[in-house]
Amino acid sequence: MLQPKYTFCDLADFEGLLDDMDGLPPNLPVIPTYVQHRHHGRVQKYVLEMAQHPVRARMCGFGEKDRRPLDPPPVVRLRVRDDDGEFMNNEDVDIWKFVVSATLWAPTSDHDRSIVINPNTLPGPAPMYQSSSVISLSEPVKVRNLVGTTVSNAYLLKDENDDLSIFFIFHDLSVRTEGQFRIKFQFAVIPSEEDPRAFVESVTWSTVFEVYSAKTFPGMTDSTELSKAFAAQGIKITIRKSSRGRSYQGRFDDNQDDDDDDDYDNDTGGHVSPPSSRSGLR
Repeated sequence: MLQPKYTFCDLADFEGLLDDMDGLPPNLPVIPTYVQHRHHGRVQKYVLEMAQHPVRARMCGFGEKDRRPLDPPPVVRLRVRDDDGEFMNNEDVDIWKFVVSATLWAPTSDHDRSIVINPNTLPGPAPMYQSSSVISLSEPVKVRNLVGTTVSNAYLLKDENDDLSIFFIFHDLSVRTEGQFRIKFQFAVIPSEEDPRAFVESVTWSTVFEVYSAKTFPGMTDSTELSKAFAAQGIKITIRKSSRGRSYQGRFDDNQDDDDDDDYDNDTGGHVSPPSSRSGLR
């Protein structure tokens, strides 16, 4: 079956949308800070790496109510070196100014897929009763393709091996359109009055994942051990009791919600609020 054609736009070309979007400015320069290691020479101070890659998702379309989060939720880990180039004890790192922003890209990592034109706003054939001399003057509407909380603050948490690390959790990201994508994650330190400069310190990418239409979606995967570890520490993250996959040929029932029956949220007394959607950088 042929997939519908979507018109994507580069986020950097539409500054007018930035007021309605979270995240770091799209043209923020990448200027890593380096420190000198006694054995390895010049090394980056901040090292961003993937801790959990998204695998798949069901497209959420162009409505504003239906959200189908990436499965499993993307998680990024940060490691910080001291002035001697050695990795610091994570408990000694001041993390309150740390943020990571997520943007959507093509699987080849060369085209921004963060903005898409809503196909419902494209001009179509005029109704039979409408005069052919009447045309629509409305511009096609451009909307975010990656929706949800696209910025995460830093969390000091234990992973599935009980090791303490600095994490950034993207628990509610959804994609409007079907297809293959990657996510680009950019780490920055919120500027201060003493140092007002803003730039990206480190970048990492997710692996390629697939976003399916409702009829072809194979179902959610089992929750990972890392997600379970975060849930046990009070992070608001959806945990699945069991996977309920279905074949591509399986009959789709519009009244059946395959994503909810086996899910539960850890709503404990030690609940930690979801990551802030505002980074302080515009």
